[in-house]
Amino acid sequence: MASRRKHDLPLLLAPLMVCAGWAAGALPASAQKPAAGLAIVDVLFEDDRGDLHRDFTMRAGGEAVLSFRVEGFERQRVESESGLPEQRVHLRHEIELQDPQGVLVLPGQKGEVETILGPRDDQWRPKINWSAPIPSYAPSGEYRVQLRVRDLLAGEEINRSVAFRVRGESFRPAESLEVQQAEYASSQDGPWYSRRYFALKDTIHARFKIAGFRVSPEKEVWIEQDWKVLDSEGKTIVSQENAVVNKQQSFYPPRVFSTVFDLRLKDPKPGEYTLRIDVRDRIGEQSLSYDSIFFLRP
Repeated sequence: MASRRKHDLPLLLAPLMVCAGWAAGALPASAQKPAAGLAIVDVLFEDDRGDLHRDFTMRAGGEAVLSFRVEGFERQRVESESGLPEQRVHLRHEIELQDPQGVLVLPGQKGEVETILGPRDDQWRPKINWSAPIPSYAPSGEYRVQLRVRDLLAGEEINRSVAFRVRGESFRPAESLEVQQAEYASSQDGPWYSRRYFALKDTIHARFKIAGFRVSPEKEVWIEQDWKVLDSEGKTIVSQENAVVNKQQSFYPPRVFSTVFDLRLKDPKPGEYTLRIDVRDRIGEQSLSYDSIFFLRP
């Protein structure tokens, strides 16, 4: 029996030698860090069905969802209470979303990953999840997500920018107050035309956009609209003051306002009519009067 135990001794020591080799060889006395350096990888967008995409397009009013992983970070050697070797990781990240003009859509989101890894975690890579609501009034175009990760143990930082497209409001940037895309239709679903002939019994649907208004330093906008309809002789037949008042304050204020409404004329007669839109920008102290023409046929 003593001889058998003597021959078994190397087999009993083998697992201990493997563990000692991991502690002394695979993990240096200070830290372990891949030679490739800090990197942001596997950046993927998620659609509303849960499918993942590298190229992504969404509608304004939805939520942008993104995830990514970090690799190449430093692993600092520490010892557990039981004396076993472990690895400490400490990362900090910040994510910003910019619209097509480079304006922040919402405040930057910050987060931190601080954890202790064991000997079986050599392939571990943290996954960072991020999401942001896209306002319904957000303009169409390419939006950029700016990713920044800092390895607090190595003192290293990595930046990466990824883009996705938003289908939202389309308008022409204006230097001063402006009414754009005034159109008419006999149905809410269109088709829409800049000039339109209506039957006397038709419901007249009108829509237009307002751009070029100012935003206060406190990110407030304040727009007032009056409407009136004039007949071919210039007589006012319908009038409504402050028909729409857009006053709001938000981190990401709108750059355009869309207005849709129905014109209801009492005992209309065939002929040419003018829709007059008076707009006041209270923040920018500017105003305008805009005329658009439509027709009623017999």
